[in-house]
Amino acid sequence: MLDEWFRKNPNGDEKPSKWELLNNKKKQLIIIIISLGLLALIWPSSKVENNKTTGICSSIEVKEGNISKSMAQELESILTKIDGVGAVDVSLSLSSDGTKSYLTNTREEKRDIKEADNKGMKKNTLEENLTRDLAVSSGTPLLIEEKRPEILGVLVVANGANNSEVAEQLISATATLFNISPHKVTVMPRKGGG
Repeated sequence: MLDEWFRKNPNGDEKPSKWELLNNKKKQLIIIIISLGLLALIWPSSKVENNKTTGICSSIEVKEGNISKSMAQELESILTKIDGVGAVDVSLSLSSDGTKSYLTNTREEKRDIKEADNKGMKKNTLEENLTRDLAVSSGTPLLIEEKRPEILGVLVVANGANNSEVAEQLISATATLFNISPHKVTVMPRKGGG
């Protein structure tokens, strides 16, 4: 079919055309190249846009358990050292357990895929991928910020709290240690204690 099409000369004479002068291997090579060119036009093209790998710092908030217990134990050990105070029990009321923010590496990748078929239909697809990895140094995550929990109230039950001067010292020490108002601290004498 292609031989007949190329065989006809525009002048009408029967002189052999350039196509006829080519051997079969060269003709096949030209047909393959043209076919590949047409296939490249039809095949969907993929274009990668905004492929970013960045070291953007963001934070992941992680809650710690038993923070209330450790804060109460710390306060108990300090309050028992006050003159006139015996055994102490502390109960804390917290709004939350606090948060720790860690450094992360963020990688954002966007791909715009444009496809067209042989009927002229076009299709655009946008793929977005966001990856966050915890930044680690020497096997431990890098801590950016640690927020202590908000203290709503403190109850201190202590031997020696019947004495108003000792009770006032317990309130003052607790309010100072936790940086809270003294009205958030209640001190009660221990049952059976002096």
